[in-house]
Amino acid sequence: MHVLPVRPARLLALLTALALALTMLAVASTAPAKAAGGSSPYPDDYDGSQMWLGYRPIEDERLLAAYRPLASSIVVENATANPVHRHTDDLAMEPGGTEKLVTSSLEAAREELTRGLGSMLGTDIPVADEVSPGAVVVGTPTSSEVVRSEIPSRDLDRLGSEGYLIRSVGGHTVVAANTEVAALYGTFGFLRLMQTGEPISRLDDVEVPKVQDRWIDNWDVERLYAGNADTAKGPNTGGLAGEDGSIFNFAATGESADRNLPVILDRYITVARALASVGINGFNINNVNARNTYITPEYIEQEAALADALRPYGIKLALSIRYDAPTDQRFAPDTLTRDQLDPTKAPFRDWWNRRATMIQKAIPDFAGFTVKANSEGQPGPQDFGFDHGDGANGMAAAVEPLGMQIKWRTFVYNADVDEDRLKRAYLEFGPIDDEVQPDGSRGRIADNVFLQTKNGPLDFQAREPFNPMFGRMENTNQAIELQITQEYTGQSTMLAYLGPMWQEIFHADTGATDESGRLLPKRKVGHIVDGTAQGQERTAIVGVGNLGNADNLTGHHFSQSNLFAFGRMAWDWTLDSRGIAEDWTRMTWSGDSRTVNKIVAMMMGSWESVVSYQTPLGIGHQFGADIHYEPGPEETLARPDWSPTYYNQADSVGLGYDRSASGSGYSAQYFPTLTERFDDIETTPENLLMWFHHVPWGHEMDSGRPFWDELVYRYQMGVQYVTWMRRTWDSLEPSIDARRFGEVKAKLAQHEADAEMWRNECVSYWQTFSGREMPTDDGPTSIAVEIGGKTYDGFDLSLDAYALDVPDGTSPRITAVVPADPRATYDIVEQAGSVPGRAVVEVETEGFFGPLLKRYVFDLE
Repeated sequence: MHVLPVRPARLLALLTALALALTMLAVASTAPAKAAGGSSPYPDDYDGSQMWLGYRPIEDERLLAAYRPLASSIVVENATANPVHRHTDDLAMEPGGTEKLVTSSLEAAREELTRGLGSMLGTDIPVADEVSPGAVVVGTPTSSEVVRSEIPSRDLDRLGSEGYLIRSVGGHTVVAANTEVAALYGTFGFLRLMQTGEPISRLDDVEVPKVQDRWIDNWDVERLYAGNADTAKGPNTGGLAGEDGSIFNFAATGESADRNLPVILDRYITVARALASVGINGFNINNVNARNTYITPEYIEQEAALADALRPYGIKLALSIRYDAPTDQRFAPDTLTRDQLDPTKAPFRDWWNRRATMIQKAIPDFAGFTVKANSEGQPGPQDFGFDHGDGANGMAAAVEPLGMQIKWRTFVYNADVDEDRLKRAYLEFGPIDDEVQPDGSRGRIADNVFLQTKNGPLDFQAREPFNPMFGRMENTNQAIELQITQEYTGQSTMLAYLGPMWQEIFHADTGATDESGRLLPKRKVGHIVDGTAQGQERTAIVGVGNLGNADNLTGHHFSQSNLFAFGRMAWDWTLDSRGIAEDWTRMTWSGDSRTVNKIVAMMMGSWESVVSYQTPLGIGHQFGADIHYEPGPEETLARPDWSPTYYNQADSVGLGYDRSASGSGYSAQYFPTLTERFDDIETTPENLLMWFHHVPWGHEMDSGRPFWDELVYRYQMGVQYVTWMRRTWDSLEPSIDARRFGEVKAKLAQHEADAEMWRNECVSYWQTFSGREMPTDDGPTSIAVEIGGKTYDGFDLSLDAYALDVPDGTSPRITAVVPADPRATYDIVEQAGSVPGRAVVEVETEGFFGPLLKRYVFDLE
C-alpha cells in the first residue's frame, strides 16, 4: 500500500465512478421481486448484516426431522460464574440495539445456541439445568460436571487452550474444551455443522488450531472499501451521518456524535460473534499508517470499552503505533526529543513501557503493538542511525515485562538498497536473522517479536510468487500477512473469492533445506508459518481487514466470504478453499444444492479471472496511481518503483522484469531448487513468467501459441468468465432474496464493464510494443460462422459486435457455427430476418479456471 494525492488526471475517472455508484444504488433499491415459488429463506429486504450467522431456517423436512430430536435443549452449566474483566463501569449497548452484552464466553455460547438453534429449527429451544436426550451441553472440566464425567482427561489434554471436541454421548451432544473461549469456538463449530447440513448424530470431532495468533489488522479508514459511502465524496468512502466509514466509532460527529465509544453498537457485537465463529483471537484496530491519537488517554478509555465488549469472544486488542510517538507534544510533559529515539537506550524503552503500562491498566489483556517503520514515509529506527533489528528489539524490551508482543512489518523498499524493489526486504532483514549472537546462536530479533511479512514480495497483487523470506528467516518468528480487503483485487466492486489464492500460497513448496542442504520433509509456506518446518514455537497469521459501517459490513456481499475464508485458513491452513466456499454459501445464502453449486462455481474461478484480465502470466502492478483500481500500464510516477512501467519493462522485444541470474538476481533469494527453476524461462511456471523474465513476444508457450497470442487470450478469458458469472447470477433470481440479489447484480454489471476496461487498455498498450496483429481464431471461445455458404471468421474476441458483409440475395440465416474448441457449445440466440439485420450467437466452454461465455453480435450488412 502506498499513499498518493489524487492527481487531476484521475478526476474524470473519479467522477465517473461516482456516477456509477449512484446507478448501482438505484438498481439495488429497485431490485425486482422474486418470482413466484422463490425459495430464499431470507426476507426480501435482508441486508446481509449478520454475515454467515443469519442462521437460515432449515427447509429440508427430512433434515429438520433429523436435527430436532438431537438439539432439543441447551445445557451450559455455570454460564456466568466466571465473568471476564470489565473496565468500563457503565458499559452499555446503543439505545434500541438488538444485540446483547455478555459477561463470559460461556454465556456467549449459550446465547449463540439459543439464537442459532431457535432460528434454524423454527422453535424456541429451552435452556435447561439437567441433561436429557437431545441436549447440547457446552462446558469445560472446570465449569461442567457433564464434561468432567463424560470426557476423559486424556482427550482434553490434546486440545490445548484453544482446541475443542464435539462428541455424541448417550443420546446427547457434548461440546468440551479446556477454556471457556475454546468452548465458544466449539459451539460455533457445532452450529456450523447444522448450518451446512452435516449429520450430528454420531459426532466425534476434534479441532485444534495450527497457528497461535490469528489476527485481523483493521485498516480503519485508509483503503476502506466497506464504508457506507457518502456519495458526495465518491464511492468506497465513509461519512454518512457523521461517521468516517470505519467499523468502530471514536470521533463521529453530527447525528452520530452520541454513537461513539464507549457506546457499543450492534455491529460491534455482530463482528465479535463472526470473528469468534472462525477462531480469530486478535484485532489490531487501526491502520498501520498510524495516528498517535490511538494512544492518548481519551482514546485508551474508548478502546477499553471496546475491549470489554469483545473480550467474552476471545478477541484481544492491539494497536498500530508510530515509532516517533514519544516526540508528540500531546503527551507533554512525558515526551522525548528526537535525539532520544535511540532504541537501545533507556529513555526510548522506558517511554514505551510507560505508555504500554497505561494501556494495560485499562485493557489487562492488551496484546501489543504493530509497527510500520521506515516505509512509505513512516518514521523508524533508520532515521536515527539504527536498523530494523534495533528498533524491533527496543520496542520488544519495553513491552516484554508486560507480556506483550511486537509485530514489526517487513514491508520496506528503500531504493538505496537495490534497484529491484522485490529484493530489498530480504536484503535488510536477512542479515539480522543470520547474525551470530554471543552464545553462538543465530538471529538477533527478540523472542516476543514477529516479523510480519506479506505473502508476496511486492504488495498484495492478485498473484505473486511467495515471499522468499518464508523459509529464509529460520531464526526469527514470522507472521504471514494476507490481505482480506481487496485493495488490488476489485475493492468493493469486483467479486473475487480469495480462498484459492491463499490455498496456493500456503501450499507453495519453499524448497527449504536443513543446514546440510537436505530438503526439509515439511517445507510448504504453511509449514513455515505454523512452525512445523523450522521449529518456531510462536506462530501467527494476520489478515488486513475489510470491515466498515456498510450494512453488510464488508462493502460487497461476496467480500464476506474472504473474511470467513481467512478465519478458517488461519485456524487450519490445510483446509480446501472449495469446501470453505461451500460452507460459507450454505451459511450465507441457501441450503438448496442447485443454488449452492452455482454460487460456489462462480466463486471458485473468480480470483483467477481477476488475475487474467488485470495481470496475467506474471505481469505485476499495472495499476494507475491513487486508488489501485484502474489500469495504468503506461504510467511512470514520482517513484520508479510505484510505476507500472517499472514492472512491465515493455519494449519491442517483449514484456516483463528479468529477475533471473542474468537480470536483477532476485531469484537467488529462494532456496537452490527454486532458484534453478526460476532462472530458466522454460521451467518457470507460466503464471509467474513475467515476475522472473522479460518474455519475448514470440516465445512459445505451453499451449503452442506465441506469448503475444496467449497473453491476449488470457485478458479475454478473464472478461468472459465475468460475463458467465453475470448470467449465472441472473439465473438465481428466484432463489435469492431481492435486496441482496439486486445489489450483487449491480456490482456484477460494473465488474464486467471494468474488466473490459482492463482488457482493452492493457492489450492496446502492449500492442504498441509487440507490433503484432490481434489473435483471432485460436481462442477458447473463437468460432467461425456460415451464412449463405460463406464462412466468416477472424473475430477479435475483445469486441462485442462484428459487421458481416452478406452478398445481396443471400439468406441471412446462420447455417453453421464451428467452435475452435471442440468442447465448446453454442446457442444461436437470434437469427437475422433480413439484410440489414442482426444475429446473436453465444459460445460457452470451460477454461482452465472455469466456464467462459462469449456473446457475438453480428450486424449483417
